[in-house]
Amino acid sequence: MKKLLLLFLTISFIGCETKTIEVPVKGGEIMLGKNKGSKFYIAPDENVDVVKKLLKSWNNMDPEGMFEVLEDTITWWVATEKKPIKADKEFIKEYLKSYDSISQVVQGYIPHQWEGQQHVVVSVASREKKYKKDGTFEDDRLFERFFVRDGKIFQVQAWSADWYTND
Repeated sequence: MKKLLLLFLTISFIGCETKTIEVPVKGGEIMLGKNKGSKFYIAPDENVDVVKKLLKSWNNMDPEGMFEVLEDTITWWVATEKKPIKADKEFIKEYLKSYDSISQVVQGYIPHQWEGQQHVVVSVASREKKYKKDGTFEDDRLFERFFVRDGKIFQVQAWSADWYTND
């Protein structure tokens, strides 16, 4: 009888199925705009892969590779401009012509969304060095937000900061 009871209990425990339900952890708060009061949560990493491909192509100055993950025309908020630029492949090709090389080294990627948002934002902090054909050099600390929808980037917002020196 004890063996039968032990066998029954063992089968019962083996037969139990645990169900895991993943619930996104939300935090922070949007303070301005139509989404005011909404919380942020971490989004899937495949969006990071889209941005990594873009930045690899950017560093290689390869517009063809860039437009594998960019929509045909993007809204580009350049850190040094007050108004956004509508950038297509021809615009990017012309922009890159003034540079010998570009090196953007990323410190980290954070894919996130806010409640009710359909697209994903990948926030990136980086250092970008650009060497122009005229011999000048640009060295920027950047914070950028890449807006991804259906595996394609449709908007980029960039901010830059001066380098701190101990002068």
